[in-house]
Amino acid sequence: MSQTHHDLEQAFGDIQALVGTGFTRLRQGHYLLLQVADAVLARQWISELLAQGLVRALGEVRRPHIPGEAPATADTRRPIDESVTLTFSHAGLSALGMTDDLDRPFPSAFRGGMAEPSRRELLDDDKTTAWYWGDTDRKAIHLLVAHFWADDAEPSRLLDPGLLADRGLVKMHRVPTCPAYIDPPTQEDPGSREPFGFRDGLSQPLPSGIAWSQAEWRARRQAGKTLFNDRRVALGEFVLGHPNEYREKAYCPGLAWASAPTAPCVDFGRNGSYMAVRQIEQHVAVFEAFARSCPVPDIAERMMGRRKNGHALAAAPGSQTGLDGFRYLQDDADGFRCPRGAHVRRANPRDAVASSPEEGVTSSRLHRLLRRGRVYADEGAASSPCEVGQGKGLMFVALNADLDRQFEFIQRSWIGGPRFGGLSDEQDPILGTSPDRAFTVQGLPVGMRVGPLPRFTTVLGGGYFFLPGLAALKFIAAGPPASA
Repeated sequence: MSQTHHDLEQAFGDIQALVGTGFTRLRQGHYLLLQVADAVLARQWISELLAQGLVRALGEVRRPHIPGEAPATADTRRPIDESVTLTFSHAGLSALGMTDDLDRPFPSAFRGGMAEPSRRELLDDDKTTAWYWGDTDRKAIHLLVAHFWADDAEPSRLLDPGLLADRGLVKMHRVPTCPAYIDPPTQEDPGSREPFGFRDGLSQPLPSGIAWSQAEWRARRQAGKTLFNDRRVALGEFVLGHPNEYREKAYCPGLAWASAPTAPCVDFGRNGSYMAVRQIEQHVAVFEAFARSCPVPDIAERMMGRRKNGHALAAAPGSQTGLDGFRYLQDDADGFRCPRGAHVRRANPRDAVASSPEEGVTSSRLHRLLRRGRVYADEGAASSPCEVGQGKGLMFVALNADLDRQFEFIQRSWIGGPRFGGLSDEQDPILGTSPDRAFTVQGLPVGMRVGPLPRFTTVLGGGYFFLPGLAALKFIAAGPPASA
């Protein structure tokens, strides 16, 4: 099932820009976690954000892929100095006065929410830790707003936390980001690091239909066409209404106004995406102390599966494509370079989930995520610059079209899977929650099993949010029909 360039052009004017970029050139920012107190005022606020052009479309940051076009010009766009991303929990859509279309309801995972107790158990979240926020119960977050701006820009007053009450919104939490962990925007391809000191945001899938950036084009030349194409994933794995890896259009839910249920917006979900968000506190002092005391050399990098500069342990020594041009089954099947239970190997096992590299890559494409997270700081950091070393953890943000098959499958089967990679009673060494978990370092003549491992991370909150297309946002802002 193919799409014409005209179809993509139209879609790029509707899809929110976060699908195509993490806005690393906009280093300043915060996440606003809000509840709706007055639906009418909240809808007016959304309308103002749209009218001022703060909610960016994908077409403002990326171009549709045209076969034969030189990719080197793919990311040439008018500079953007501020961006707002609007997302809603299922409880938030209800608070704004909407209800599911009976014929095309939202999936059960989104309706139930990540914070629902049975879902937390399914995701193997620590049952002893009380979350600070979620998408259900009295702590429910209705809107999660990602607001980023350039170092020299003045952010819009529409997003001023102190003024949101006048817009019918209650600020439950404000999570500031820490720009010191993002490279200066003067660099050609700004990257980022996370609090444990590792380069972050690598090995992202490349949705089909989106033109490559200059950095991606260089990676293609280095990795070779075959390995680079391992990253190409159907757009419908991330955006609803577009062909996915099954060559079917990703399911689009519909919505209706509760006051006018017989007039639903059946295309509400088109060009939208689901966003899985987790606020993950990283215990840096514990991690560093464990790395110093462990007798296994380079244990921190072995648990992560990469050097701190991002070079993959599985890549051949001296490889020029060590950031992404490799396969596990093909290049390091036994895990002698990158342990089979390492974090990056669990999060994206590439070709190692089948008996052949080609089958493995095909299978892995069904479970990819677009990651758009940032390092966050204490809420009080707003009054002073956040420096490297002051980041508290990662605001994990992942876009996908099927929460159960993508985010939840990875979390349940790969991150928390005790027998992943032929192992026994292990979890992800970085994100695992079991107090008895261990980590095996394969080697010749024998390997070594390290454990029990201390907890290196704690999830403070999380939720499932819907990232609507701009047309769907206009539907929300317009409110119910006057006759209702």
